[in-house]
Amino acid sequence: MGMEYRGTLGWMAVAMATLWLAGCKDPAGTAAGPASAPTPATAPPPATAAAPAATATAAPAAAAVVAAPPGAAPAAPRTLPLGVQGVAPAGVTVRVKSVQIGGDATVLDVSISFANRITDSTMLALADTYLQDESGARLHVKRPDHNRDITIREGQTLDGQLVFLGRVLPTARTLKLVFNDGNDGDNIVAPGLSMDLPLQAG
Repeated sequence: MGMEYRGTLGWMAVAMATLWLAGCKDPAGTAAGPASAPTPATAPPPATAAAPAATATAAPAAAAVVAAPPGAAPAAPRTLPLGVQGVAPAGVTVRVKSVQIGGDATVLDVSISFANRITDSTMLALADTYLQDESGARLHVKRPDHNRDITIREGQTLDGQLVFLGRVLPTARTLKLVFNDGNDGDNIVAPGLSMDLPLQAG
């Protein structure tokens, strides 16, 4: 009877020791789990993903720099001083002070006067008015919105610019300025006038 009791106590002691050891292993196992959980390589992927993003951002910037030169601004207009004067018998005097040759238009800086005792006004662009180059090509005048026929009153002087639509070739040596093509110079309504404008010396 006493032996059984001690045997039972011994068995219970072994069982309790086993349970205690098992209980001690569980926390260790649980602790080991969290310790190894942060270890998975989660940090490297962001670094790997960041590198392509930086490369992708840099590439468009480089492309923009390369694309800029083709879109460079066109060459500046070339301005040539002139001192040419033409006179029509109807009383019109035209002085051309300079010519500006651009990519889309050719501009003359002019001073135009009119003096006639018979009429109080005349028109300089009632018929075709244009610049003609050496090949015969015509650049027609851009008619002002407020004065489409370029009317000038008797005793008046107009100072300003005449714009002709189109580009003159850089190799051109002369231009011909024509007012009221086909009309006589003594036509008091719309006198004809033709002037040669040298663009190069010699």
